[in-house]
Amino acid sequence: LASRRRKRKRKRRRRRRRTIMFAQHHALVQKSLAPFARSGRQQQQQQKKSSASKSFSVVHPKAQKAGAAVMDDTGEVTIRRRPPAGHKEHLGMGSERFAFKMEAVTPSGERVDNEENKPRNILEEIVWYKDYELNVMKEKMPLSLVKGQVKLAPEVLDFKQAIVDQTNQTGQPGLIAEVKKASPSKGVIQPNFDPVKIAKAYEEGGAACLSVLTDEKFFQGGFENLKLIKAAGVKCPLLCKEFIVDAYQIYLARARGADAILLIAAVLDNQDLKYFTKIAHSVGMKVLLEVHTYGEMKRVLSGDFDIDLLGINNRDLGTFKVDLNVTVELMATELGKQVKERNIVMVGESGIFTIDDVNVVQNAGCGAILVGESLVKQDTPDVGIKKLFGRPL
Repeated sequence: LASRRRKRKRKRRRRRRRTIMFAQHHALVQKSLAPFARSGRQQQQQQKKSSASKSFSVVHPKAQKAGAAVMDDTGEVTIRRRPPAGHKEHLGMGSERFAFKMEAVTPSGERVDNEENKPRNILEEIVWYKDYELNVMKEKMPLSLVKGQVKLAPEVLDFKQAIVDQTNQTGQPGLIAEVKKASPSKGVIQPNFDPVKIAKAYEEGGAACLSVLTDEKFFQGGFENLKLIKAAGVKCPLLCKEFIVDAYQIYLARARGADAILLIAAVLDNQDLKYFTKIAHSVGMKVLLEVHTYGEMKRVLSGDFDIDLLGINNRDLGTFKVDLNVTVELMATELGKQVKERNIVMVGESGIFTIDDVNVVQNAGCGAILVGESLVKQDTPDVGIKKLFGRPL
């Protein structure tokens, strides 16, 4: 009997210890997540205030008003360059040999979800993977070797001038037609993907320039597509559509035949934009700077670096939702007036499917458009270009 009593007491003590440990663990997790909860509430409050204080009368009939997020005045870089707790490899092959450290260990030794080390959106996930991907690329092909290949690359074509010339000739925005197979939001767009065939069709259809997706994991592209298109004799200048976070990517783009690169303000601060622009110009390439919000546009325009082309992406790269009204609203502000006064070539990006869409961004002040999905998914992209601009077939 005494033995049974002692056993019952030990069980009660163990239950009490587990209860206390669980309570301590719960409090620790709540404490670690508190800053994120406060940040989320503060962001919601700021968006509500901004939405209440700003209104716009020009709204594209196909889209709802872009709203407070687009008109955010901060302009700060919103994307973290790499996971706070680092990367972690696991068994597998190719691009699957990569994962984020999704677990954290509490002082008591228990494993919990590591919320801080999870990407906040699709763009951040892409950028985080670039950090891993670049390490692999540099091991296979050091920067010194890439720079040597730059000297052997085809002659650089003037990307900006090709757009200006087409606008002057046609009275319509210069077309940057995009060569891409897939996207994170749509999956495979063109199952019969042939980069050279598509590029030649774009050129025959009247594109001024081409944009070539080089991201492998999320867009199923590659830097080699630039080389293939150049080698096939396509004369249109090429934009390397890459999520650039390192000078290595710029030199590799030029080595593979690119005439221009894309830099995204949501990913890069002004110091990076200035540095990367300087490198691109040093090897003869032009730069398309891309913004999505009022704050990003304001920050870029205030930077102490030259702007070749300034693009407004109607697609939120965090959610991949498209709203053509982003271009309309931003160009209706004092920043839109400034770019017109400075004679900066503006590029309307994403969400352009019809001649009505072309007219909307042109009337807003864009001298060029970047079009991908609506053209590349067609079996006859050259005919698609003529239909897009309302030209005779």
